[in-house]
Amino acid sequence: MSDQPKKTARSQEATQQKASSSEEQQQEKINEVRGLLGSLTEEMPSFMSDATIRRFLRARNWSMEQATKGLKETVKWRRDYRPDAISWDDVAEMENEVRRTHVADYLDKNGRSVLVSNVPMKIAKNFVQADMKEKVKFVYANKPESLKTIADIFDLDTLESSFGGRSTRTAFDINKYAERMRRADKMRGASKDSNGHNHN
Repeated sequence: MSDQPKKTARSQEATQQKASSSEEQQQEKINEVRGLLGSLTEEMPSFMSDATIRRFLRARNWSMEQATKGLKETVKWRRDYRPDAISWDDVAEMENEVRRTHVADYLDKNGRSVLVSNVPMKIAKNFVQADMKEKVKFVYANKPESLKTIADIFDLDTLESSFGGRSTRTAFDINKYAERMRRADKMRGASKDSNGHNHN
């Protein structure tokens, strides 16, 4: 009986060593990708964090070549379209569009942001790139097979009732959403002054 705690302790120690080794290997790959990216990491330091590089590596089964290629393409896109410079005031006039698609004020069970899009499915499915079709889930609150997917992904107590949840919060409020978006703009430095100039 006294041998059992020793085995458990050794097993836990071995598991911790593997996890530590795995973390070290991951950090080595992150550093190598950072080296392959060269000056791009200096061009967008807040975007090119270890967390971002890790996400790209994980999404590409830890292939440094594929992660580097994906990051370079993403940096080019971010350089061309400057999403960090877009503020709430740039899109606020399109209120009807905002009501159709918005970032929810709750997260899924994995802590990810939720994009709510109330557009006809025939339209929405056309905008999903082929390589993303397996990652995007289309669910319908009135279909039984969707309810299981919804329950797997969301905390039903925080999910809006219009999406199959149990939350009794009021429906989408454009004014509260605008306040939240302006706070987010200030936090990331994309707010505008009274003349409409960006502060980033």
